[in-house]
Amino acid sequence: MAKYEVGEFTFHTKREGRELLKSVLEALDAGERVADSFVSNLLTALAREHSEAADKIGEGIEYWVVASNKDLGYTSKGFRAKQRGRDELVLFSYTDVLSPPKQQALVAEALTREALEITRQFRADAFASGPVKCALTAKEIPEKTMAYAVHLNPPRAQLHQTFLASEGLTYETVEIIKHPAESGFRLADRDLAERWRKFQNEHSDGLAIVLRRER
Repeated sequence: MAKYEVGEFTFHTKREGRELLKSVLEALDAGERVADSFVSNLLTALAREHSEAADKIGEGIEYWVVASNKDLGYTSKGFRAKQRGRDELVLFSYTDVLSPPKQQALVAEALTREALEITRQFRADAFASGPVKCALTAKEIPEKTMAYAVHLNPPRAQLHQTFLASEGLTYETVEIIKHPAESGFRLADRDLAERWRKFQNEHSDGLAIVLRRER
């Protein structure tokens, strides 16, 4: 029978481990420590399997905390590690280990993050004169914090593919790197990033404001 092993822990499937950690996140409030030693040891075992294990473990993990992801722009909660000799909490996503993102998703994330200032400015300009109607539902959105600026025509994925094709690239051939200070990935080639932002600006007429859905 298939099973998933990580450190000293064994699950029938990876999904079983994901569901367990998801239930812990739902049960604890932001700011609470993970008191269950089974769960905290499981998180540490998973951190050792992370592609950036050295950064996640540091000089050792003292304890785990459930934290709000508002600082990342999300309404969800996540686990963070308190390392020895380090005051700030370290981001850790167990799904990066249990369900590692595919290359296309990571490149799409990098492209999106490279153009964040452009989409944020579009959103700010749209709300400069007051509430805006959602391009999908026509419902009035009173504040910009309740909205996203997204590509509808063409869709964002198609825009990404068009840009990469114009550069003679594919998702598989784009090199991406973790941002040293912020969350997520960025393009390793900074000249490519600048050309992408120019391309994004040239296609800003395809942007629209939509109501932000709670995660």
